[in-house]
Amino acid sequence: MTKKIYIQFFLLIFLIIISLFLFFKYFKKSNLESEIKTKFEKPQVVSESMIEDLKYFSIDKQGNEYKIEAKKGNIDKSNPDIIYLENVEAIIQLQKSNVILIQSKFAKYNTKNYDTLFNEAVSVNYNEHLLKSEFLDLSFEKNLVSIYDDVRYLSGISSLSADKAEIDILNKKTKIFMNDPNQKVLINSLSKNGNN
Repeated sequence: MTKKIYIQFFLLIFLIIISLFLFFKYFKKSNLESEIKTKFEKPQVVSESMIEDLKYFSIDKQGNEYKIEAKKGNIDKSNPDIIYLENVEAIIQLQKSNVILIQSKFAKYNTKNYDTLFNEAVSVNYNEHLLKSEFLDLSFEKNLVSIYDDVRYLSGISSLSADKAEIDILNKKTKIFMNDPNQKVLINSLSKNGNN
């Protein structure tokens, strides 16, 4: 690889780390357990365990907001803290930052600890950054975000393909890797402006 490709790779990783750092800075486990006010908007109850137009809204002490909405939700009969969601959209608004939008076809949401497993056609939009995968596991209990199965990142200047990315919420360390150690993360430059 040439020196330019290495520089682009490190710039891309730096952008991902900064974006994710801003996202997770305000959602530490201690903040969630002690400082979040949660509002449950009135859903339409279709059956005993099925809910339509489900909305949860949380705000922490610093004023950061987390809202998750779904067209349908099905409460797990064996564990009522778990809701299986369909057509999911999560909006995260951090103070002095842009909105982060997460969308997926399905999600498993824990109403007690706010852990969410988004799956099937997951997309994360933040400014000019787009991240797509099949799964995104947001675990406040483990202080870990795992993005896996066909991870694709796209910005205005480059794209990245990998099998998995992990972000430690506490120390903001990010690992991007392939499941097979013989394969490499693929990074492509999209811009042809003569500077790359």
